[in-house]
Amino acid sequence: MKPDTLEKVLETIKFEGEDGEGEIYFAKFDKTIKLGFIERPEVNNYYKKCIETFFKWDDALFEKLAQASFDYYQDFLEAVGPEDMPVIKSPSEVLNYCQPVNLNLDADDKNRSNTFITVELDCDWEIEHGMQWTVKNDNELVFVGAYDGVSIDYAPQAYGNFARK
Repeated sequence: MKPDTLEKVLETIKFEGEDGEGEIYFAKFDKTIKLGFIERPEVNNYYKKCIETFFKWDDALFEKLAQASFDYYQDFLEAVGPEDMPVIKSPSEVLNYCQPVNLNLDADDKNRSNTFITVELDCDWEIEHGMQWTVKNDNELVFVGAYDGVSIDYAPQAYGNFARK
């Protein structure tokens, strides 16, 4: 079963204490990854809305993510030098050098009308920390940079946030 619809994703979710974990299909990468969230042991309407929003991510959003990821790559390359680094010539190539691992659904306690989705990715140029994407709703980049588990409250001010460029 490929968890590629809300119903199929919901069937994969299990709880241990307050932490929920399941699987979700990431079509852009043709890969099933872990889905996680922290809250009461139930899947509420907010999380259902987040999953449905994720399935609406489109090419325009991935172009923005690719550009911000490429900016992150270039900054990292400048900081550490070219040794043992992949040669990525353009934003259109950058997604070939990273793979999503986890997708987390974050909640803004002040306003649940907005969805926040964070993706943790392994990337070939930063094997120690990887990369983080945080997207508000279906098209607004909140954070792109090294994966540090940056929260949605802190992301806009975080150092090394390539979503701001």
